[in-house]
Amino acid sequence: MSTVIEEPPIVGLCRWLKLLDEWATFYETDPKSERTPSREDLSAFDRAQSLYLLKERAIQTLYLSESPSVSLGILEGPTPKTRIWLCENCRNQARRANLSPAEYAELSGGCAKCQREGLENDYYSLYILNVDYGALGNWQFHTPVPIGQSYFPAPRSEAAPVVGRRPVDRQGKMTRLGQPISAANRRQYPEHSVVWHVWDAIKTLKAEIV
Repeated sequence: MSTVIEEPPIVGLCRWLKLLDEWATFYETDPKSERTPSREDLSAFDRAQSLYLLKERAIQTLYLSESPSVSLGILEGPTPKTRIWLCENCRNQARRANLSPAEYAELSGGCAKCQREGLENDYYSLYILNVDYGALGNWQFHTPVPIGQSYFPAPRSEAAPVVGRRPVDRQGKMTRLGQPISAANRRQYPEHSVVWHVWDAIKTLKAEIV
């Protein structure tokens, strides 16, 4: 008689969360997603945001499990530039120099009367949550530092050390982490089913934590 071994709740959540993340990426990046039938009358953008909110809840639950299989780190992004809004005098100077406001601001830095809007240093950095369950699988999930820092330890703390830098392409632009769900998996794992399983897996793992 064969024995059925149930997989750990963390593993189940990771398997479904990966599919949820792929669905969200599909809605965010693929023009065909606007034509994909859904149970909710939402735009592709709003559907992606809804799934990302559920993703945040899931990765927070994974971290709170305090499982030795879960580790947290930081992928550093580039330091954001300060945005400068030119004053009227500097806008006139830009026109006389035949420069756009953005070009003039970058070249001159503006003056004391110009308004400046700074972004926090980790605006483009990511938390990376790694789940290593050996033979059962290894998963990585990412969330922007400005979002994750509301429930994760502070970036560069002992609990969230820097583990690398965000990858960039040949032009120096940041590359997207994660892939959209394939057509085959969209058929095999419908969005509503994936959402249900993620919620159920969160509930199961939370019951273990308590």
